[in-house]
Amino acid sequence: MKKLYSLFFAVLSVSAFAQVPVLTAVLDGPCTGGIPKVLEIYANGAVDFSQFTVQNQTNANTDWAVGTSGSQDLSSFGIRTNEFVYIVMTNGNLALATAEYPAITAANSIESGVMNLNGDDRIRIINTATSVVIDQFGVSDVDGTGTTWEWLDSYAVRNDGSIPTGTFNEASWTFFPINSLDGTGLCNTAEQLNTAAPLGQYSLSVAQHAIPGLKVYPNPVTNGTLYIDSNSASTKTVVIYDVVGKQVLKTTTASAVNVANLSGGVYVVKITEEGKTATRKLVIR
Repeated sequence: MKKLYSLFFAVLSVSAFAQVPVLTAVLDGPCTGGIPKVLEIYANGAVDFSQFTVQNQTNANTDWAVGTSGSQDLSSFGIRTNEFVYIVMTNGNLALATAEYPAITAANSIESGVMNLNGDDRIRIINTATSVVIDQFGVSDVDGTGTTWEWLDSYAVRNDGSIPTGTFNEASWTFFPINSLDGTGLCNTAEQLNTAAPLGQYSLSVAQHAIPGLKVYPNPVTNGTLYIDSNSASTKTVVIYDVVGKQVLKTTTASAVNVANLSGGVYVVKITEEGKTATRKLVIR
């Protein structure tokens, strides 16, 4: 009987998660004015968006949805099934967002003041009728400046396999260093932002978009050489950021990276191979 109850609650849990919107990415863009500002939402199953509203909480405010730009009804999305939709900031951001992210279109996006956010702000999805929180990014009532989840001039993506719990769980997200998007994007005559900060990659399956067999070693690095291996012999793009988000090295390699010119300390390594991206913490001594 105990096993039957356990199975019942496991099935109930999966069923409860189905057919709900999931926050999967937040982006504070590198163009003038910190745009494009984008919220990515994944429709898990057939989601009736008329049931849901997005709310923000800015700066040091302790109230949600303050002012006319504090909330956005999602009814115009209608019913979406297993697909991504986007909220982009108003005032012409859609054209810019589409240029940087061709997957963002007028048909799958809403321009809204609810995304008039900086990297220290919070955002959540609620059930419109009950006000129950479905998913949330950022700690309620906390100005994110200086926190581990700050996303100023940067972005954060939900980890594959993680599901919303109605609260903010840092372990469910990967946070890229603040200012790590500075200088990127077509608006800065650089590579398309979708290359520097890819969206639309969340999966309910764990590690679907990970780099198979990825190994980053030694860690810590003590002899000036970092090795990056995977199951593929393809060339990898490697970008290393310091703790304040400044890009300190960018190169391509099939295996070894010379880091001898980097000072001792903690860094973030971003590796891209065959359209898949992974990040690792790196210590250099």
